[in-house]
Amino acid sequence: MTKKQNDTYIFADWTFTYSQNALHSSSSNTTSRLEPKVSELLRLLLDANGEVLSREQLISALWPNVIVGDDTLARTVSRLRAELSDSANNPKFIQTIPKKGYRFLVGVKSYSPKKKRLLIPASIVAVFIATISITVLLKMHDKQTNIELDEMLARADSLYMRFEEQSNEAALALYEKALEVDAENAQAQAGVANAMVQRVVRWPSEPFSINESGVSLTAALSSGQLQTPDAVLMLERARLIAEKAVRQSPNDILALKSLGFVYSAEGRIARAIEQYTRAVNIDQNAWRSLINLGELYALNGQDLESLQTFIRAFDAMQAKFDEEPQHIGPWQPELGNIIASRFVALSDEQNVQIWAKKVLELVPFERRASTFLIESLLRENRSTEASRICEDYAMKLSPLEICSEL
Repeated sequence: MTKKQNDTYIFADWTFTYSQNALHSSSSNTTSRLEPKVSELLRLLLDANGEVLSREQLISALWPNVIVGDDTLARTVSRLRAELSDSANNPKFIQTIPKKGYRFLVGVKSYSPKKKRLLIPASIVAVFIATISITVLLKMHDKQTNIELDEMLARADSLYMRFEEQSNEAALALYEKALEVDAENAQAQAGVANAMVQRVVRWPSEPFSINESGVSLTAALSSGQLQTPDAVLMLERARLIAEKAVRQSPNDILALKSLGFVYSAEGRIARAIEQYTRAVNIDQNAWRSLINLGELYALNGQDLESLQTFIRAFDAMQAKFDEEPQHIGPWQPELGNIIASRFVALSDEQNVQIWAKKVLELVPFERRASTFLIESLLRENRSTEASRICEDYAMKLSPLEICSEL
């Protein structure tokens, strides 16, 4: 049972003091300071007394008069779960209600002790009122600052996920600006580290930029572009920032992912795998870490582990889609095609077709998946089915190259 005493809430072995943004664990005897939005979210969930709060209700309460997306709320929920050592799949405290919102699984009991009435001199009352007024103004300023910071980080995340050079630099500038507002913000620190790594992996300086070495981490490592003096210096800066983010928020899956990303770019593959695995152990639907983990397994020659991890990542994206549609939508079909290509290499035609169809369910007429499916049917001498797909495709879009052979 959870009880509320003034602004203190006690549930399980946790004590939450809202006015101090403090969350104390009696089992480990540790206290963490929550980010203001995380603290406010926990209070809202606790005060709801087990009722479901819709995403709209939470966004309206946390970011009034500001337009933010579901992704911003999802990240805040994820950070709260990390602080509570909770899991989205087997929740002890915060349950996701698909298509609706969230609710706290532990009931709330209010407690208000009776106090004796005291006669207070008017002069003291005046001082008290003045103090309260100043406090309210300061809190209003802090609240506005937090709104602006959240909006800035949401924009930065959206830009970063485009994986374009100009967008990456814009995201990096916004993450750094966020750190000017809050130097200890783990999300901003992780963002800076990620953008720095992307810069040296995807858009290296000459002569590497004239080839395709920066398309993937594996190619970047093999090309030598990550061992140039400029790249080494950039990665060292990114590592220091990511390590600080993890020290401050050791259960934050995005901070752990950023540190794993830096380690992998530095060629410290075992340490990178360790960080990604930590993130997945905290949240088995940490799809970003799972994708990167799958690439590292492939780099190590662990092809079966790589394929299995990519499949886990695809399923995790499916589970998280309602929370992160903008981020997952463009990239899940790409991952499905990667999985289909791995089954092509294994000559597993049944799974090639299964995964091609999965992608086509997400994005009808997706060119690469359609090609995988047609090629697989042809290898099985099912030319009639392949021709039918080609005809349907040509009625909607420009013909596929593979169809010219039929």
